[in-house]
Amino acid sequence: MAVGALLIGLGLRFAARAHVTSDAAAYLSWYAFAREHGFAGLREAFTDYAPFYSYLLLIAAQFDALAQPLTLIKSISAVFELGCAAVLARIVWDATGKPMRAAATFCAAWLAPTVLVNGAVIGQIDSLWTFFILAAIALFLRGRNGTPLFAVAVAAKLQGVFLGPFVFGLMLRRRVHWGWLAALPAAYLLLALPVLVAGRPLASVFSVYRGQAGLFDLLTMNAANLWLFASNTPYGLGVAIGLALAALAGLALSIFIARADRDAPEFLLLAACLSLLLMPFLLPKMHDRYFYAFELGSIALAGLNPRYLAVAVMAQANGVLALLGFVAGDHVMGLLPAALCNLLLIGFLAADLTPGARGFRWVWWTWLAYAGALAGLFAAVMLAPPGWTVSPTLMATSILTVVTALILLRESRA
Repeated sequence: MAVGALLIGLGLRFAARAHVTSDAAAYLSWYAFAREHGFAGLREAFTDYAPFYSYLLLIAAQFDALAQPLTLIKSISAVFELGCAAVLARIVWDATGKPMRAAATFCAAWLAPTVLVNGAVIGQIDSLWTFFILAAIALFLRGRNGTPLFAVAVAAKLQGVFLGPFVFGLMLRRRVHWGWLAALPAAYLLLALPVLVAGRPLASVFSVYRGQAGLFDLLTMNAANLWLFASNTPYGLGVAIGLALAALAGLALSIFIARADRDAPEFLLLAACLSLLLMPFLLPKMHDRYFYAFELGSIALAGLNPRYLAVAVMAQANGVLALLGFVAGDHVMGLLPAALCNLLLIGFLAADLTPGARGFRWVWWTWLAYAGALAGLFAAVMLAPPGWTVSPTLMATSILTVVTALILLRESRA
């Protein structure tokens, strides 16, 4: 089953290889610079990302004669998407000991609609930092220290900090020593050594994230989060409030994790997923794709406990609704139901973390949120502007993901 899904996923990615978005011009210019200048080009800040991505572009450029530049750029995402699916399968296998359930988790992650749209369709690289986030979670679930991988995730892209409240909670719990906080700057410095050796100024290397923060003055970039409802808030005030809310909520989650008397993999994964959902929901200046790590983490959560299948499916529906705003231009009518459902998901996961909770409760408001997400997706598709068509890749992978979820549910009952 896993091999078949792997081949299908490769075929779908191949079919979407030539799809061009408004961001493609930037990616292609970065790739062209890496191809023409090689290692010497590292002395220049030729991308908007941290140095890690520049190295990946240099590696991809070595295969320039084998495929088109955009295909090679998207191949970088595919490699880390495969890694994410493998890590999630390993998490489920370690926790349950059931290879069938692990295989179903691999299939769901590899064929997830949000994953395919993120990498194969629009060429984003959120699978890069998410891979290291998921690998760190896998180590924490096995009782080992995943902080170095968490640090690499942050060094690869700043969105890795979404797992911060979870890691900080383990530090408060004394499962991780405080000294490991030094891994954050150390990982960034180690990954930056090649560009420093190539001659790039130190100030340029360490101002990447500050530059990213100043790219736009909007409280939300099609993100299905809190700021969709408060987009008219003055920019400076909104940023201050959003940072304060995220800090307070993250600290509250960290303290709860520290005081909890549970070490079961399901509890730890549930807390990690809540951290990955809570931060992009509260923080300002978020993009539509920044829920990517949560959307994948929820698949592993469903693999551990099938009662969370609704969470994983809702996460995919919400992610697709948000991404439609970018894929289809100004078509953003699905953002409102996606934001509301993300808010409900936060409530669901937080309630399940409380002492005495017995897993996900299938109550009427669960089904209401699920119906809301699907209704939003249906409205986004059926009421689309004239001339806009649904991607066959998106529709095919949506069907495959549902089938995989049903296989997982059947296996768990058996």
